[in-house]
Formats: sequence, structure tokens, C-alpha cells
Amino acid sequence: MRATTQCINTSRRALCRVFLPPIEQTMLPLPLFFLPCHSVTKLHQLRSYASNPPARGPRGRTAVAASEQVAHEERGFDKRFTTQKDIDNSGRSRPPQNDEITDPYIMVIDKGEPEGPFPTRHVLAKLNPDELLRMIHPYTPADLSKNRPKTQYALCKIFSKAEELERQKQLREKKKAESAKKIKSKELELTWSISEHDLGNKMRQMGRFLAKGYKVEVLVARKKGGRQASMEDAEKLVKSLQVEVEKNDGRETKPSSGATGGTMRFFLEGKLVK
Repeated sequence: MRATTQCINTSRRALCRVFLPPIEQTMLPLPLFFLPCHSVTKLHQLRSYASNPPARGPRGRTAVAASEQVAHEERGFDKRFTTQKDIDNSGRSRPPQNDEITDPYIMVIDKGEPEGPFPTRHVLAKLNPDELLRMIHPYTPADLSKNRPKTQYALCKIFSKAEELERQKQLREKKKAESAKKIKSKELELTWSISEHDLGNKMRQMGRFLAKGYKVEVLVARKKGGRQASMEDAEKLVKSLQVEVEKNDGRETKPSSGATGGTMRFFLEGKLVK
């Protein structure tokens, strides 16, 4: 039995023929079952692309694959391998560890000599919960110009987390000790006509700096406008400054520059606190 098809001359189309001009009748869409099969297929394919397909280069590669190929050609090796330059550009203050290690293959030190190369993911999978894997030497590509004919895979070591915490603690203490050894410097400014009260405050401030072992540069200059100090007042200020330096076991690191009553600089240093 032949399959019947729906008649095109429906009441809707009859009304269209009566009320619409001929040109507009030709613009009416055909029902889906009157479209050729290949047209239906194209409609279905268009719906399946909810987003744009990946951009492809002239050889059919996606943009991601093409960029990876360019990176590979520029470096001369797989971009997943971590070089010293990669570590410097990472922004971290330490080499990569655990999942931060992107190298596909690494050499490993556990308790003896380096072994490998091993797939990194396999090494990570075998770590105990109280262990971590840290890179101690990055990947070094082969370079005949530097008499390095063979590639050197990144060297990683297995640490216990307790040892790592202790190591970090020692590093913090060492950094703190080095920071304490650095001599800090301060600068004070005052005028020859400074009041007794303000001079006392400045001298106490200078004394605190010297007591901490700081370097202190004191600038004394004339006041712009207002009362100018006499030579006697200026000499008295210099004497007060010298007394405060001696009181706090300070010293002059070099002779003062300038002239009393004009612009004068004092270069002082306190006794370093151990």
C-alpha cells in the first residue's frame, strides 16, 4: 500500500491564495516533510553546534594544537618539561612540588642514587600520605654547543612532610637573622631655631634610633622666614646633639658637612644590637 502524504491544498493555503499577492505566496516555507532529505540532515547538523567549532589552521589543526606545535618548535622540546627559566617565571619562591610538576618523565631520588626516568604520574601515585615530591634540579635539554649531548630529565626527591616543615622553619629563622643584621637608616630634619620642647622630642627620637643600631642622618638648616637663631643657639644645638649621641653609645661615621648656623649634616650610627 502506498503511503499517503498530506495535501498541500489545506484551508490555510487556500486562504493565503485568496488574500496574499502571488509574490508573497512563493515566500511561504514548505512543511518539513516536503524538504529534500539532505536539507533535513543539514538542519540537524546545524542544531548540533551549540557553540562554534574549534578554529582550524590551514592544515586542519585546531588553534590549540597549532599553538602547542609552535611552542614545541620554539623550545625544541615538549613544553611540559620544566626548565630553570620556567621556575623563575612561575612567581613561586620555591621549585615545583607534587602536582605542580608537569614534566611527563623525571629522575627520582628516594634514599639512594637517582633512578629513572619514570613517568611522573606513576611516582606521584606511589607516594605515601606523609610524603611529598619536590623538584631539586630542573629539566636541561641537550645542547651540543655546550658539550651536553644528552637530555637531563628533572631531578626530584621524595621528602617526608615533617622534614619539609622543619626545613621551612629553619629557612624562616635564617631569613629573620639576616634581616636583623641589616643596618636600617633614618633621617631627621630640624631647624636652628627649633624650640626647646621640639628639640627634646627630636633628640629622644634620635636616641631611640641609635639605641637600635640604626644609621641616622641629621639635617639642620635655617628656618624659612620667622626668627633666625643666633650663633650661640646654633652651637648649643650642636652640643645637645653630641651629648645624645654619646648617651646612646653612638658615633659619627664621618665628619659632619656644612657650617654651624647654615645647612649642616651629621652622619651617625648606633651600636649594633646583637
